[in-house]
Amino acid sequence: MLIDPQILNDTEAQASVRQPFLRIFRRRKNSRALLNKIIVWMFGPLFLLWTIGLVITYFIAQNIANAPYDRALADHLRLLKHEVEQQRILEGLQLTASAITILQGDPSHFIHWEIRDINGNSLGGNSNIPLPENWTYEENKIRFRNETMDHQSVRVAYIWGGRDLSGMPFLTIVSQSNEMRATLQQEILTGMLTPQLIVLPLAALLAGLGLTQGLEPLNLLQERIRARRANDMSPISAELAPAEIVPLVAAMNSLLARLAATHETQRRFVANAAHQLKTPLAGMRTQAELALRERSPEKMNASLEQLVRASDRATRLVNQLLALARAESADHPARHFSENLDLNHLAEQCMLRWVDTALQKRIDLGFEPSAAPMQISGDELMIAELLNNLVENALLYTPEHGWVTVRVGGDPLSAYLEVEDSGPGISPEDRQRVFDRFFRVLGSHSDGSGLGLSIVKEIAEQHNASVNFMPPGARHGQPGGTCLRISFSRIKPRLPEA
Repeated sequence: MLIDPQILNDTEAQASVRQPFLRIFRRRKNSRALLNKIIVWMFGPLFLLWTIGLVITYFIAQNIANAPYDRALADHLRLLKHEVEQQRILEGLQLTASAITILQGDPSHFIHWEIRDINGNSLGGNSNIPLPENWTYEENKIRFRNETMDHQSVRVAYIWGGRDLSGMPFLTIVSQSNEMRATLQQEILTGMLTPQLIVLPLAALLAGLGLTQGLEPLNLLQERIRARRANDMSPISAELAPAEIVPLVAAMNSLLARLAATHETQRRFVANAAHQLKTPLAGMRTQAELALRERSPEKMNASLEQLVRASDRATRLVNQLLALARAESADHPARHFSENLDLNHLAEQCMLRWVDTALQKRIDLGFEPSAAPMQISGDELMIAELLNNLVENALLYTPEHGWVTVRVGGDPLSAYLEVEDSGPGISPEDRQRVFDRFFRVLGSHSDGSGLGLSIVKEIAEQHNASVNFMPPGARHGQPGGTCLRISFSRIKPRLPEA
């Protein structure tokens, strides 16, 4: 099955157009996420507390509405009890006109009453008033209950302990409709909730506006960061940022500083590589062209030998440039290393690598370890690179029949690596400049690149170590040319477990 290329091109074009819209949608969605989260965590508990407040307000309004009517109902109960105590119940109950007037009250909310004996038999009044299922004979203790009478909610009050003129005990009961209480309760709820229903949406609106205005500095900061050029590594100004965002801006500035340092390292590496490789590559091309033009085997071999040596120099230069780039790529010049290294063992392993080179140049290569282990914290590959560059430089500049010695020593607080040679030495004027990149001492005829000691210094700074020129000693009657010492802080050796 063949697919029309035009269809594929149209599909790809639609996808390319769709991608920016998807990115804009995701960015807007992410930009709203913080505001939405704040709103949820702010208004969610607020509405929960508002709901709880409504329930509490309902019960408070109910209690407020019941209190005055309960007091009036209690007064009616005590009045009725007093009227009955002035009579003989068995002879019949007859209330006074004033008592009847008081008990009647509002005709639409008439107060019903009833008198019962100790056995619960009705002695007078309305016998439809419901009694509580469980009631106790507590004298002179007024009790209130909500009951239903004739399909209507009523409030019932009763008291035990009254006695008529003959000493007969009785139970006094009065009831009243809850309609007036409900009306009062509704008015109280309306008066209490109406301000809340008005104020709460306004408070939510104002809070939303406040959040939007409060997050406006973040939007401005976002726009400023988005408007920056891709190669702009300058610090972000925290003048307009809120105090809570200042640590974030500081962290971003720290990241920008590290990125700037990495970018500068890469730029410097590319520039150094392009500058330094130009000459060896040009020389290799020249030697290759000479070899192609030569007809004499001897001259052709000479050109090829020059080509091989130039290739070796270019390879060494590239390796040193890569080593320098690795040394400069660390985040901080004094990082924390968790690896424990023994300088004696590390120096011995590095020395074995240069034995053949020393034999070819007829140089006496020696190693003087310390009597006790010298442990430091560091990166094994970087320390090995440091020592290799020191030994390589010493072998490169030391003439035949000379000597190079590597020493390890120290005290309880520090340990050092020391490389001494019988070469021409470095003048005091040049000792500070030899650590610059591509600097070579005038008058030296060796094929050095001027990067060895720069790598040494960079790795030493990574390990918080110091690099110092020491006074050269004498060996077999020959004065030493250069003695360079790298001093590290020691770590305490671990004691064997008992």
